[in-house]
Amino acid sequence: MKLPKVLKLFLLLIVILVGLFSGFLGYQTITSYRPAPVEIVNVSCNPGFIQDTLNLVSWNIGYAGLGKEMDFFYEGGTMMRPTREQYQNYLTGVINRLSSFNHSDFLLLQEVDTLAHRSYNVNQYAAISARMHDYCASFAINYKAWVPLPIYKPMGRVRAGITTLSRQAPFEVTRHAFETGYSWPMNLFMLNRCFLVARYKTKNQKEFVLVNIHNSAFSDAAEIREKELAALKSFVINEYKNGNAVIVGGDWNQNPPGMDATAILNMYKFQPIHPPIPEDFLPPGWQFAYDPKHTTNRHVDKSYTEGVTFSTLIDFYMLSPDVELLWVKTIPFGFKVSDHQPVQMQVVLNQAKKSAH
Repeated sequence: MKLPKVLKLFLLLIVILVGLFSGFLGYQTITSYRPAPVEIVNVSCNPGFIQDTLNLVSWNIGYAGLGKEMDFFYEGGTMMRPTREQYQNYLTGVINRLSSFNHSDFLLLQEVDTLAHRSYNVNQYAAISARMHDYCASFAINYKAWVPLPIYKPMGRVRAGITTLSRQAPFEVTRHAFETGYSWPMNLFMLNRCFLVARYKTKNQKEFVLVNIHNSAFSDAAEIREKELAALKSFVINEYKNGNAVIVGGDWNQNPPGMDATAILNMYKFQPIHPPIPEDFLPPGWQFAYDPKHTTNRHVDKSYTEGVTFSTLIDFYMLSPDVELLWVKTIPFGFKVSDHQPVQMQVVLNQAKKSAH
Protein backbone atom coordinates (compact mmCIF):
# COMPACT_ATOMS: atom_id res chain seq x y z
CA MET A 1 0.00 0.00 0.00
CA LYS A 2 1.34 3.38 -0.95
CA LEU A 3 1.66 6.03 1.73
CA PRO A 4 -0.27 9.25 1.17
CA LYS A 5 1.90 12.08 -0.13
CA VAL A 6 1.23 14.22 2.95
CA LEU A 7 2.38 11.42 5.25
CA LYS A 8 5.54 10.93 3.17
CA LEU A 9 6.35 14.61 3.49
CA PHE A 10 5.71 14.51 7.22
CA LEU A 11 8.00 11.50 7.69
CA LEU A 12 10.67 13.16 5.54
CA LEU A 13 10.45 16.27 7.69
CA ILE A 14 10.86 14.18 10.84
CA VAL A 15 13.93 12.46 9.39
CA ILE A 16 15.45 15.81 8.41
CA LEU A 17 14.80 17.33 11.87
CA VAL A 18 16.25 14.29 13.65
CA GLY A 19 19.28 14.42 11.36
CA LEU A 20 19.81 18.13 11.98
CA PHE A 21 19.44 17.74 15.74
CA SER A 22 21.81 14.76 15.81
CA GLY A 23 24.32 16.70 13.75
CA PHE A 24 24.00 19.67 16.12
CA LEU A 25 24.61 17.48 19.18
CA GLY A 26 27.53 15.80 17.45
CA TYR A 27 29.16 19.12 16.59
CA GLN A 28 28.60 20.43 20.12
CA THR A 29 30.12 17.25 21.57
CA ILE A 30 33.22 17.40 19.37
CA THR A 31 33.83 21.10 20.00
CA SER A 32 32.76 21.23 23.67
CA TYR A 33 35.06 22.86 26.22
CA ARG A 34 37.10 20.25 28.15
CA PRO A 35 39.40 21.96 30.65
CA ALA A 36 42.13 20.06 32.49
CA PRO A 37 41.63 19.47 36.25
CA VAL A 38 44.21 22.19 37.01
CA GLU A 39 45.46 24.81 34.55
CA ILE A 40 48.03 27.57 34.94
CA VAL A 41 46.58 31.02 34.29
CA ASN A 42 48.96 33.54 32.75
CA VAL A 43 49.68 36.71 34.74
CA SER A 44 51.78 39.46 33.18
CA CYS A 45 52.51 41.44 36.38
CA ASN A 46 55.58 41.07 38.57
CA PRO A 47 54.75 39.56 41.98
CA GLY A 48 55.23 41.52 45.21
CA PHE A 49 54.51 41.18 48.93
CA ILE A 50 51.05 41.90 50.31
CA GLN A 51 50.30 43.76 53.55
CA ASP A 52 48.66 42.31 56.66
CA THR A 53 45.49 44.44 56.42
CA LEU A 54 43.52 43.71 53.27
CA ASN A 55 40.40 45.14 51.65
CA LEU A 56 38.34 42.98 49.31
CA VAL A 57 35.25 43.29 47.12
CA SER A 58 33.29 40.39 45.65
CA TRP A 59 30.70 41.04 42.96
CA ASN A 60 28.86 39.00 40.36
CA ILE A 61 28.40 41.62 37.63
CA GLY A 62 25.76 39.56 35.79
CA TYR A 63 27.59 40.09 32.46
CA ALA A 64 26.28 43.68 32.57
CA GLY A 65 23.04 42.28 31.21
CA LEU A 66 20.80 41.88 34.25
CA GLY A 67 20.08 45.40 35.49
CA LYS A 68 16.91 46.26 37.39
CA GLU A 69 14.75 46.56 34.24
CA MET A 70 15.62 43.03 33.08
CA ASP A 71 14.09 39.62 33.53
CA PHE A 72 15.65 36.39 32.24
CA PHE A 73 14.09 33.47 30.41
CA TYR A 74 16.08 30.84 32.35
CA GLU A 75 14.36 31.92 35.57
CA GLY A 76 10.80 32.45 34.43
CA GLY A 77 11.15 35.70 32.49
CA THR A 78 10.94 36.31 28.77
CA MET A 79 14.08 38.31 27.90
CA MET A 80 17.33 36.91 26.55
CA ARG A 81 19.42 40.11 26.60
CA PRO A 82 18.89 43.86 27.15
CA THR A 83 18.64 46.36 24.34
CA ARG A 84 21.98 47.67 23.12
CA GLU A 85 21.36 50.99 24.87
CA GLN A 86 20.45 49.28 28.14
CA TYR A 87 23.49 47.05 27.90
CA GLN A 88 25.82 50.01 27.40
CA ASN A 89 24.29 51.74 30.42
CA TYR A 90 24.71 48.63 32.54
CA LEU A 91 28.32 48.08 31.44
CA THR A 92 29.20 51.73 32.09
CA GLY A 93 27.55 51.46 35.49
CA VAL A 94 29.46 48.29 36.36
CA ILE A 95 32.83 49.76 35.39
CA ASN A 96 32.12 53.04 37.21
CA ARG A 97 31.15 51.10 40.33
CA LEU A 98 34.34 49.04 40.13
CA SER A 99 36.34 52.25 39.80
CA SER A 100 34.81 53.46 43.06
CA PHE A 101 36.44 50.45 44.76
CA ASN A 102 39.94 51.51 43.67
CA HIS A 103 41.07 51.59 47.31
CA SER A 104 40.53 47.83 47.58
CA ASP A 105 43.39 45.36 47.39
CA PHE A 106 41.36 42.65 45.65
CA LEU A 107 38.29 42.51 43.44
CA LEU A 108 36.63 39.13 42.86
CA LEU A 109 34.24 39.19 39.89
CA GLN A 110 31.92 36.57 38.44
CA GLU A 111 29.97 36.37 35.16
CA VAL A 112 32.45 38.37 33.11
CA ASP A 113 31.84 37.90 29.37
CA THR A 114 34.64 37.90 26.83
CA LEU A 115 32.70 36.97 23.66
CA ALA A 116 28.97 36.47 23.97
CA HIS A 117 25.87 37.30 21.97
CA ARG A 118 24.02 38.19 25.18
CA SER A 119 26.48 41.05 25.81
CA TYR A 120 26.89 42.17 22.17
CA ASN A 121 30.29 40.42 21.85
CA VAL A 122 32.02 43.00 24.05
CA ASN A 123 35.15 41.73 25.80
CA GLN A 124 34.24 42.82 29.32
CA TYR A 125 37.44 41.40 30.80
CA ALA A 126 39.49 43.63 28.51
CA ALA A 127 37.27 46.67 29.19
CA ILE A 128 37.49 46.20 32.97
CA SER A 129 41.23 45.53 32.88
CA ALA A 130 41.81 48.68 30.83
CA ARG A 131 39.85 50.83 33.29
CA MET A 132 41.41 49.15 36.35
CA HIS A 133 44.91 49.38 34.91
CA ASP A 134 46.55 49.69 38.34
CA TYR A 135 45.47 46.13 39.11
CA CYS A 136 46.90 42.81 38.02
CA ALA A 137 44.12 40.82 36.33
CA SER A 138 43.59 37.09 35.85
CA PHE A 139 40.71 35.23 34.22
CA ALA A 140 39.37 31.67 34.21
CA ILE A 141 36.75 30.60 31.70
CA ASN A 142 33.79 28.66 33.07
CA TYR A 143 31.24 28.99 30.29
CA LYS A 144 32.05 28.17 26.68
CA ALA A 145 29.03 26.98 24.75
CA TRP A 146 26.42 27.70 22.11
CA VAL A 147 23.04 27.83 23.82
CA PRO A 148 20.03 27.03 21.57
CA LEU A 149 17.42 28.47 23.95
CA PRO A 150 15.03 30.16 23.83
CA ILE A 151 14.22 28.57 20.47
CA TYR A 152 12.61 31.70 19.02
CA LYS A 153 15.64 33.84 19.91
CA PRO A 154 18.54 31.71 21.16
CA MET A 155 21.19 32.99 23.53
CA GLY A 156 23.80 31.67 21.11
CA ARG A 157 27.51 31.85 21.74
CA VAL A 158 28.70 32.42 25.32
CA ARG A 159 32.29 32.88 26.47
CA ALA A 160 32.44 33.93 30.12
CA GLY A 161 34.30 33.37 33.36
CA ILE A 162 35.56 34.67 36.69
CA THR A 163 38.11 37.42 37.21
CA THR A 164 40.44 38.33 40.07
CA LEU A 165 42.00 41.80 40.21
CA SER A 166 44.71 42.60 42.76
CA ARG A 167 46.93 45.55 43.67
CA GLN A 168 49.90 43.25 44.25
CA ALA A 169 50.58 40.58 41.67
CA PRO A 170 50.23 36.91 42.61
CA PHE A 171 53.22 34.65 42.03
CA GLU A 172 50.90 31.93 40.72
CA VAL A 173 47.30 31.68 39.49
CA THR A 174 45.58 28.38 38.71
CA ARG A 175 42.16 27.32 37.49
CA HIS A 176 40.77 24.31 39.34
CA ALA A 177 37.92 22.44 37.65
CA PHE A 178 35.11 21.02 39.75
CA GLU A 179 34.86 17.36 38.76
CA THR A 180 31.09 17.52 38.94
CA GLY A 181 28.31 18.62 36.67
CA TYR A 182 25.55 17.57 34.35
CA SER A 183 25.59 14.46 32.18
CA TRP A 184 25.55 14.44 28.35
CA PRO A 185 23.96 16.11 26.49
CA MET A 186 22.99 18.73 29.11
CA ASN A 187 26.66 19.35 29.90
CA LEU A 188 27.14 20.71 26.37
CA PHE A 189 25.12 23.80 27.27
CA MET A 190 25.87 24.32 30.97
CA LEU A 191 28.78 25.97 32.77
CA ASN A 192 32.09 24.21 33.43
CA ARG A 193 32.29 25.28 37.07
CA CYS A 194 35.68 26.01 38.59
CA PHE A 195 37.48 28.07 41.21
CA LEU A 196 40.32 30.49 40.51
CA VAL A 197 43.23 30.35 42.96
CA ALA A 198 45.68 33.24 43.28
CA ARG A 199 48.75 32.89 45.53
CA TYR A 200 50.52 35.88 47.08
CA LYS A 201 53.72 36.26 49.07
CA THR A 202 53.51 37.62 52.60
CA LYS A 203 56.26 39.25 54.65
CA ASN A 204 56.64 36.25 56.97
CA GLN A 205 57.41 33.90 54.06
CA LYS A 206 53.97 32.30 54.20
CA GLU A 207 51.40 32.35 51.42
CA PHE A 208 48.05 34.06 51.19
CA VAL A 209 45.68 31.98 49.05
CA LEU A 210 42.71 33.83 47.53
CA VAL A 211 39.97 31.70 45.98
CA ASN A 212 37.35 33.14 43.60
CA ILE A 213 34.25 30.94 43.17
CA HIS A 214 30.97 30.79 41.28
CA ASN A 215 29.21 27.59 42.31
CA SER A 216 26.34 25.86 40.55
CA ALA A 217 22.89 27.42 40.41
CA PHE A 218 19.33 26.25 39.65
CA SER A 219 17.08 24.12 41.83
CA ASP A 220 18.18 20.85 40.20
CA ALA A 221 21.84 21.43 41.12
CA ALA A 222 21.66 20.76 44.89
CA GLU A 223 23.63 17.50 44.60
CA ILE A 224 26.20 19.17 42.34
CA ARG A 225 26.66 22.04 44.83
CA GLU A 226 27.21 19.49 47.61
CA LYS A 227 30.05 17.89 45.64
CA GLU A 228 31.53 21.29 44.81
CA LEU A 229 31.53 22.23 48.49
CA ALA A 230 33.26 18.98 49.41
CA ALA A 231 36.01 19.57 46.82
CA LEU A 232 36.44 23.17 47.93
CA LYS A 233 36.59 22.19 51.60
CA SER A 234 39.27 19.59 50.94
CA PHE A 235 41.35 22.12 49.01
CA VAL A 236 41.24 24.96 51.56
CA ILE A 237 41.83 22.76 54.60
CA ASN A 238 44.92 21.32 52.94
CA GLU A 239 46.17 24.84 52.18
CA TYR A 240 45.70 25.88 55.81
CA LYS A 241 47.51 22.77 57.04
CA ASN A 242 50.42 23.84 54.82
CA GLY A 243 50.64 27.11 56.74
CA ASN A 244 48.76 29.34 54.30
CA ALA A 245 46.08 31.90 55.09
CA VAL A 246 42.96 31.36 52.97
CA ILE A 247 40.03 33.50 51.87
CA VAL A 248 37.27 32.21 49.59
CA GLY A 249 34.91 34.76 48.09
CA GLY A 250 32.27 34.87 45.39
CA ASP A 251 28.83 33.65 44.41
CA TRP A 252 28.06 30.47 46.36
CA ASN A 253 24.48 30.11 45.07
CA GLN A 254 23.56 28.99 48.60
CA ASN A 255 22.74 30.78 51.82
CA PRO A 256 25.45 30.77 54.49
CA PRO A 257 24.95 28.48 57.49
CA GLY A 258 23.11 29.88 60.49
CA MET A 259 21.81 32.93 58.67
CA ASP A 260 19.07 34.76 60.59
CA ALA A 261 16.42 35.78 58.06
CA THR A 262 14.82 38.17 60.57
CA ALA A 263 17.92 40.38 60.38
CA ILE A 264 17.26 41.18 56.70
CA LEU A 265 16.01 44.74 56.24
CA ASN A 266 12.34 45.29 55.34
CA MET A 267 13.34 46.86 52.02
CA TYR A 268 13.93 43.31 50.76
CA LYS A 269 11.47 40.49 50.16
CA PHE A 270 13.69 37.65 51.32
CA GLN A 271 13.46 34.09 50.04
CA PRO A 272 15.81 31.38 51.36
CA ILE A 273 17.60 28.84 49.19
CA HIS A 274 17.27 25.28 50.45
CA PRO A 275 19.39 23.68 51.58
CA PRO A 276 21.83 26.26 52.97
CA ILE A 277 25.47 25.37 53.53
CA PRO A 278 25.49 22.87 56.42
CA GLU A 279 26.08 24.21 59.94
CA ASP A 280 28.97 21.76 60.48
CA PHE A 281 30.64 22.46 57.14
CA LEU A 282 33.65 24.30 58.56
CA PRO A 283 36.19 23.00 61.10
CA PRO A 284 36.60 24.97 64.37
CA GLY A 285 38.17 28.40 63.91
CA TRP A 286 36.98 28.90 60.33
CA GLN A 287 34.17 31.37 59.68
CA PHE A 288 31.83 32.76 57.05
CA ALA A 289 31.71 36.54 56.63
CA TYR A 290 28.64 38.36 55.30
CA ASP A 291 26.43 41.35 55.95
CA PRO A 292 23.31 39.97 57.71
CA LYS A 293 21.11 42.98 56.86
CA HIS A 294 21.23 43.02 53.07
CA THR A 295 20.42 40.51 50.36
CA THR A 296 22.96 40.18 47.56
CA ASN A 297 21.02 38.57 44.69
CA ARG A 298 17.54 39.20 43.32
CA HIS A 299 15.25 36.92 41.33
CA VAL A 300 15.15 37.75 37.64
CA ASP A 301 11.75 36.30 36.78
CA LYS A 302 10.66 39.92 36.40
CA SER A 303 12.16 43.39 36.61
CA TYR A 304 13.21 44.56 40.07
CA THR A 305 10.86 46.41 42.40
CA GLU A 306 12.03 47.07 45.94
CA GLY A 307 9.98 45.15 48.51
CA VAL A 308 8.19 43.17 45.79
CA THR A 309 10.86 41.17 43.95
CA PHE A 310 12.23 38.20 45.88
CA SER A 311 15.92 38.35 46.78
CA THR A 312 18.36 36.28 48.81
CA LEU A 313 21.91 36.25 50.25
CA ILE A 314 24.40 34.11 48.34
CA ASP A 315 27.53 36.30 47.97
CA PHE A 316 29.94 36.11 50.91
CA TYR A 317 33.37 35.01 52.14
CA MET A 318 34.96 32.12 54.01
CA LEU A 319 38.03 32.77 56.20
CA SER A 320 40.66 30.46 57.63
CA PRO A 321 41.42 30.76 61.38
CA ASP A 322 44.48 32.99 60.83
CA VAL A 323 42.39 35.64 59.04
CA GLU A 324 40.75 38.14 61.40
CA LEU A 325 37.56 39.79 60.21
CA LEU A 326 37.41 43.55 60.88
CA TRP A 327 34.17 44.30 59.04
CA VAL A 328 32.03 43.21 56.12
CA LYS A 329 29.22 45.07 54.39
CA THR A 330 27.04 44.80 51.31
CA ILE A 331 26.81 47.89 49.08
CA PRO A 332 23.07 48.35 48.40
CA PHE A 333 22.31 50.08 45.11
CA GLY A 334 18.95 48.58 44.25
CA PHE A 335 20.32 46.01 41.77
CA LYS A 336 20.57 48.87 39.30
CA VAL A 337 23.17 47.41 36.91
CA SER A 338 23.41 43.78 38.02
CA ASP A 339 21.22 41.16 39.68
CA HIS A 340 23.85 41.01 42.45
CA GLN A 341 25.12 43.58 44.94
CA PRO A 342 28.84 43.87 45.79
CA VAL A 343 30.16 42.79 49.19
CA GLN A 344 33.12 44.59 50.77
CA MET A 345 35.32 43.21 53.56
CA GLN A 346 38.41 44.20 55.54
CA VAL A 347 40.58 41.60 57.26
CA VAL A 348 43.95 41.22 58.97
CA LEU A 349 46.28 38.30 58.34
CA ASN A 350 47.51 36.82 61.65
CA GLN A 351 49.92 34.24 60.29
CA ALA A 352 52.67 35.41 62.66
CA LYS A 353 50.50 34.42 65.63
CA LYS A 354 49.82 31.06 64.02
CA SER A 355 53.54 30.43 63.55
CA ALA A 356 54.19 31.25 67.22
CA HIS A 357 51.93 28.45 68.54
